[in-house]
Amino acid sequence: MILFCLLIYKVGWEDTLESIKKVSIAHLLVAIVIFWIAFYLKSVRWKIISNSFGIPLHSYQALKIFFIGLFLANITPGKLGDFGRLFYIKDQLPNQKVGWSSLIMDRIFDLICLVFFSLIALFYYQINFNVLKSPDNYSSVLLIGIVLLLLFFVLFIFRKKIKKYILPWWEAFNSHTLGIKGFLLAIGITCLSMILIYGVFNYIAWSMGIPINHLGLFLGVFILGLLTLLPITVLGIGVRETSLVVIFQLYGLPSQDAIALSLIIFLLQLLSFIPGAIWFYLSPIQLSQLRELK
Repeated sequence: MILFCLLIYKVGWEDTLESIKKVSIAHLLVAIVIFWIAFYLKSVRWKIISNSFGIPLHSYQALKIFFIGLFLANITPGKLGDFGRLFYIKDQLPNQKVGWSSLIMDRIFDLICLVFFSLIALFYYQINFNVLKSPDNYSSVLLIGIVLLLLFFVLFIFRKKIKKYILPWWEAFNSHTLGIKGFLLAIGITCLSMILIYGVFNYIAWSMGIPINHLGLFLGVFILGLLTLLPITVLGIGVRETSLVVIFQLYGLPSQDAIALSLIIFLLQLLSFIPGAIWFYLSPIQLSQLRELK
């Protein structure tokens, strides 16, 4: 929030509002539909994964609960509220570990695709802008190395206790019947849904007439997606704006257009979560009820 306020203060509300006016209502409605199509695809993926764990999840139920989870995920830092999905299917779970494992696998597919596209983005920006420069001194690299060695040492000392704790979870996680075909299908659905979700940035930028390199913008927002996974923000506020300003500055474009694009995406996010908010209102859960998932 502090980053967001500082950026708005520096750029100015007036210039930002002028940039926002460049987009039409029709383009906003199309963007919301694109979001919903992407979320539907992700609900299909969750159904496939859940079924592979022996959870009898149906298509409409998966769609409804996924939208609720999406709403909860985006009003909590780091999308932690997404795990509230398990509450709605607790009676269908073979056991709690299987339920958690299915949801973790669902998130892993997102992470795999995000990392894949982010690595391509880093390679692209390194070639075009040389963003990763050699450090003046290697004290930070040395510090990271020491931390990793200490972590390895701790894991080695407590390996038996860790193995005893992790083994039941690993068995539950490995109990799926997804197979190679299911894995490739889930990866394909994830990639398509993410192309739609992050492609909305390009669609809105195009509708605003922003003369940015669309390949650079498309790849750059995947790094933004990774950053928003950190539990430091809600709905990407601050992180999204800062990241877009950096990308726009690399292309010599004004910061007000970056802030305007970010605010429009923020509005679209809020509107796209309306179905989940309505379903959550009709079937709410209390924080005390989430203890049943432990």
